[in-house]
Amino acid sequence: MLTNYHTHCYRCQHAHGTEADYINKAVEQGFDILGMSDHVPYPGDPEGLRMPFAEIWDYIEDVRSEAEKNKDKIEVLLGFESEYLSSKRNYYESLLTEYQVDYLALGQHFFQITPFRTKSAFALSSTSDCITYAKSVAEALDTGYYAFVAHPDIVGVNQLPWDKNMDEMTDIIINAAVKHDIPLEVNANGIRRGLITEGNDVHYMYPHYKFWEKVAEAKAKAIVSADCHAPHLLLDSDVLKTKEMAHNWGLNIIDVLPLGKNKK
Repeated sequence: MLTNYHTHCYRCQHAHGTEADYINKAVEQGFDILGMSDHVPYPGDPEGLRMPFAEIWDYIEDVRSEAEKNKDKIEVLLGFESEYLSSKRNYYESLLTEYQVDYLALGQHFFQITPFRTKSAFALSSTSDCITYAKSVAEALDTGYYAFVAHPDIVGVNQLPWDKNMDEMTDIIINAAVKHDIPLEVNANGIRRGLITEGNDVHYMYPHYKFWEKVAEAKAKAIVSADCHAPHLLLDSDVLKTKEMAHNWGLNIIDVLPLGKNKK
């Protein structure tokens, strides 16, 4: 089946295209399932580069309306890509109950390090920070709220050396994913960032082959996503390359998320 569960739209302020634009493109390309998963807004709008909280119902209504309009052509699901902060736990649960979204994708762009402080996953200065990041991912999966882990190896953007802390980070995430039977996402946006060189090693910041070699060894579930921020990126050459890499790594790939268990 042709599916994508990681799809952004103009509301996040760093993507292009309306909800309808993505759905129409997915129909044109023969997708069976499209999950809209724009960055979750937070009450009070403390975070930048995401939809204002005042637009949350507009987003929900637009996705639901387009899903109904296209129900004979494609299955459209309503979701959010969401961080996990323990201080916001009640809010995440309300997304699955009061707001009735179909799923949440865990995109741990920042994580809690004290009750009042967070740290950006894009600004880590040591590999020990990556262990803290991994523990926050494991804590998130313990809640049962999340259908998959988006770009679990995104800390690769920091271009830190791969050492024993990176191995420990990977093991923590994999063990949590296996424990809860949650897929880990091989993310095409990392391919779009291009290759980097570390000594004689040329690789992507993410998906990082050393992370995914361990995922393959553990036989943890994996899912490939476009993480598209424009409709034409839904099934571009980088998505196709990501799918090819995932198969070459011998990953246990699934195409369809078993949604329902993360609904409250």
